[in-house]
Amino acid sequence: MISININDILEYLNNLGLDNKYIGNQQLIINGFCSINNLKNNCITWIKNIDSFKVDNFIGIENLLIVSNEITNIRNYDKNINHIFCENPKEVFFSILERFFKQAEYKDYVSPNSVIETNSIGKNVYIGHNCYIGEDVVIGDNVIIKNNVSIEGKVKIGNNTTICSGVVIGSDGYGYYQNTEGRNIKVPHFGGVIIGENVEIGANTCIDRGTLDDTVIGNNVKIDNLCHIAHNVVIKDNCSVIALSMLGGSVVLEKDSYIAPGAIIKNQLNIGEKSLVGLGAVVIKHVEKNKVVAGVPAKVIKENI
Repeated sequence: MISININDILEYLNNLGLDNKYIGNQQLIINGFCSINNLKNNCITWIKNIDSFKVDNFIGIENLLIVSNEITNIRNYDKNINHIFCENPKEVFFSILERFFKQAEYKDYVSPNSVIETNSIGKNVYIGHNCYIGEDVVIGDNVIIKNNVSIEGKVKIGNNTTICSGVVIGSDGYGYYQNTEGRNIKVPHFGGVIIGENVEIGANTCIDRGTLDDTVIGNNVKIDNLCHIAHNVVIKDNCSVIALSMLGGSVVLEKDSYIAPGAIIKNQLNIGEKSLVGLGAVVIKHVEKNKVVAGVPAKVIKENI
């Protein structure tokens, strides 16, 4: 059983520079973690929304540690409840879990069931089962490629990037023209895919290679499961693209933009810096920076501040 002293937790938070205030038992020992809806003795949890905080849920629970914003009277509910008050409870809670309850790490490994044609593989790279990695692929250090992943063509993957199971990178995009006889003729794709550092690509997502230029994914970009990134898309640093979203060809996401689940962005559009595209939105016009757009078709509904 894991036994963690509250002083070790507080020292860790202070070393990270995360401001906090602890109120509770100075000898508290934490053995695990739990959700706010399934409380357990000697565990740490966090409150995302004060509306979900119900006093009755804590009856009979001993030595609970709650990470939350400071809320008037919350500390008086029960003497067996201990508190870490902070500005960003989610960051503090999951930082604690990452440090003290870290899952098994992926180590330097290449599955014998995978086909690896490239010789350009960095240090401490994990490649799971049934993957295909083409000869022109370049993989940086500390990259995790999980199971059933296909990477082909001129693809470069930056350090500390994670590619989840079922991802396809470097496939041709949907590009055709009609010849003089009216038949659809495929446009050849000569570009590649460049993926930056600290990127995460969710399960069963597809990223197409470019036609002439490359498809580019910047640093610290997070792409959820089941997304489609078409050819020539440029996603700049620190963007988020959430589940079931589709970015049409040559779309540009400026820095810090956020694409909510199920959004569709028409090809060759620009989404401005720090803008947010809402749930299920269909974007057919450029979006200026610091805007929130929503609806079908998407319209500006407010500033993103």
